[in-house]
Amino acid sequence: MRLLHTGDWHVGKTIRGRSRAQEFETAIDNVVEIANAEKVDAVLHAGDLYDQRAAPAEADRLIFDALLRLHHAGIPVVAIPGNHDAPVRFEAFGDLLAEVGTRLVPKVRRPDKGGIVEVGTRDGSATARIACVPFISERRFAEASAAFAEAASPYTSYADGVAGILSGMAKSFSKTTANIILAHLFVDGAKPGGGERELTMGGAYTIQPSALPPTATYIALGHVHKPQEVRGARAPARYAGSLLQLDFGERDQAKSVYVIDVVPGKPAKVETFPIEGGRRLLDVSGTLDDLFKIAETVGDAYLRVALKTEGVVPGIADRVREILPNALDVRLDYDRSDAEELEVSLRSLEPRAQFASYYRAAHGTDPADALMSAFDTVHEDVTA
Repeated sequence: MRLLHTGDWHVGKTIRGRSRAQEFETAIDNVVEIANAEKVDAVLHAGDLYDQRAAPAEADRLIFDALLRLHHAGIPVVAIPGNHDAPVRFEAFGDLLAEVGTRLVPKVRRPDKGGIVEVGTRDGSATARIACVPFISERRFAEASAAFAEAASPYTSYADGVAGILSGMAKSFSKTTANIILAHLFVDGAKPGGGERELTMGGAYTIQPSALPPTATYIALGHVHKPQEVRGARAPARYAGSLLQLDFGERDQAKSVYVIDVVPGKPAKVETFPIEGGRRLLDVSGTLDDLFKIAETVGDAYLRVALKTEGVVPGIADRVREILPNALDVRLDYDRSDAEELEVSLRSLEPRAQFASYYRAAHGTDPADALMSAFDTVHEDVTA
């Protein structure tokens, strides 16, 4: 049977306050077109359908329209929430979307309690068992692991607990079905795309490749925005990556989805299909005069501009945007004092790194792991 693996759509995300709805619509259209053209039997979405838990109506419209079109084409969808999604919304919409062929698994469940979703080929000749593992935050880990006796010890680490959940899911696999893991998690060795939420990448959330069940026909992963194969896994495992270049850390990445041919007992065959529709993100630099030439080459790309000057020039950013209307960030490139350089470098850091830098400056030592963990919890609460 044929499956399409995608994830990390982040529908609703803006870039420096600018809407990207048209880009998302075009890219999602591309996904639906590939699913139809390749006659896939199902679409697997590995989490982060939305960019925010409180999703705007426009994001709902784009996603629901795509799900309806897939349903009308006879293509079911299996989806799990990622760390940006609201599991309660998935649960609320679950029964309704099931009527149009979309199966949402909002939280970790035992295989016999809804953790496994079965999909068949169009002609009914083959079946795939999809073991669904939504994103598990540290706060929700105890609840998730309690469903599996092998992962339920209060002394079990996050990594070992998730490994136990994956192992428990794999025990329901059959020799007569294609056996798929659909999960939103971070595997050690994966290369982040650059646009992910830092506090859920690496550290306490890291899973070893050896934890991925070797009996899986294919492991469809979400969370990392750079498309890639997972090295060290004992079964074919890949991150589909994000649908658009979501921030400048992803500016050099081509976006794609995977179409997978799976047969029980055999390694999956994977083909990559590029996704079009997203605007490029580019870094450009030069003097004000150079920008006129640059404007002729960048098309509609969003830009991060390093403007070479002799010093501070009041109002120069407005002048830059007259020449390059899609300049989102404008930074002046000139020799600075140490104090100015520190201020600029701090502004470029993510909040977690800013806090750690402040703590080192104030206390002369690195913050303790427990303090950084508390910061992560508070930051996740206020940005969710």
